[in-house]
Amino acid sequence: MNLSPQAQAILLLTVSFGKNDPKSAKPLSKSEWARFAVWLKDHDLEPSSLLKGDVQPLLSGLLDKTISADRVQSLLKRGTTLGLALEKWERAGLWVMTRSDPDYPERLKRRLRLESPAVLFGCGNKSLLNKGGIAVVGSRDASEDDLTFTNMLGKETAFQGHSIVSGGARGVDQNAMSGALDNEGTAIGVMADSLLKATASAKYRKKIMSGDLVLITPFNPEAGFNVGNAMARNRYIYCLADAAVVISSTADKGGTWNGAIEDLKARWVPLWVKRTDNPKSGNSVLVGKGAKWLPDDSLSVNRLMEESASVSPEPADLLQLDRKEPQPKTEGISETPQTKDKEAPVPEVEPSPPSVIEEKHQNHTIDFFELFILKTQEATAKTPLKADEISSLLEIEKSQANAWLKRGVAEGKIKKLQRPVRYQAADKSENQASLF
Repeated sequence: MNLSPQAQAILLLTVSFGKNDPKSAKPLSKSEWARFAVWLKDHDLEPSSLLKGDVQPLLSGLLDKTISADRVQSLLKRGTTLGLALEKWERAGLWVMTRSDPDYPERLKRRLRLESPAVLFGCGNKSLLNKGGIAVVGSRDASEDDLTFTNMLGKETAFQGHSIVSGGARGVDQNAMSGALDNEGTAIGVMADSLLKATASAKYRKKIMSGDLVLITPFNPEAGFNVGNAMARNRYIYCLADAAVVISSTADKGGTWNGAIEDLKARWVPLWVKRTDNPKSGNSVLVGKGAKWLPDDSLSVNRLMEESASVSPEPADLLQLDRKEPQPKTEGISETPQTKDKEAPVPEVEPSPPSVIEEKHQNHTIDFFELFILKTQEATAKTPLKADEISSLLEIEKSQANAWLKRGVAEGKIKKLQRPVRYQAADKSENQASLF
């Protein structure tokens, strides 16, 4: 498996190799990597730069409570372990991609930004990852009626030219995927564990070879089941799709419920719920929280996609969400909002005091950072400007302009030019691959 130095460095920094890891080498978590990637970009460094010798001089300015130069150095010394793992994975037909790869799913970048996985392991047809489709999720212990319906939904999704996106787990996941795959359809399986084992399974191998299936995971392909990983992968199922259907759920319990609630808060995709007469089901509770009942002709997937587009809600402002996990932060950079599928129109407002970051208008929150970015992109579309020129043009304090410019560069919306330092609107292609 021929990986670029960039990809090798990212794997060494973020992937656990289990029992083969030295005790001192704890890979960077998702939030740690997000912070570190922004820091590297702010200092005109790339992950591959860290492979060229002693990292201590390069990281002398790194001030982070949990990421130290010694820890980074320890992680980078795992080259032999990585090489052995890559050889094993390649023999099994696996591939590896990072955020800078052209095949990396655009939907993950757009919807999760800094929280999109730094690395994806997979097997099968990569192009399916950018095709979208219908996410189908539900309990491992769903009723026979629910499983029959799920299989039919997968079948109709295939007949109507869309992919199924699911998690590959027993129950609803597998029934949705088999309903599509057994009827000449395509599917994306986001695995929480045991990708290496799954790719060798007779259940999947033929469909992988035919190009109808892709299996991916953001975790080590040999990792066993872990509740935390199972919960974490739910968001990737939603974000790879165009619309989602919950077949069965239990209120306030389990991965299906948690994933649905996260989608309702972040508003990645419209969420539909199968009707049920079961009083113990959490489906009606999800509807009370903003999901939609499936239409009566729910097996008309084309109609489902059309209705999903017509009722697609505006993405929620991250500042308004009750999130249990802290979002990655770096010095001078605010919390990263979820990317919008459709940008909400920015109203005309008078310049606000620098300390004001949002204001209520017609019951919606206006993010002044987004307004700043829009105005900066317009001002620098043809000619790059210095920070003081931008602050003067937009009538805001230079310190506020510098903070927002730094964040704009980190998110790929603004391009930083050197000698002298100037800023310009980033091209769309640069925006997609703004971080490693």
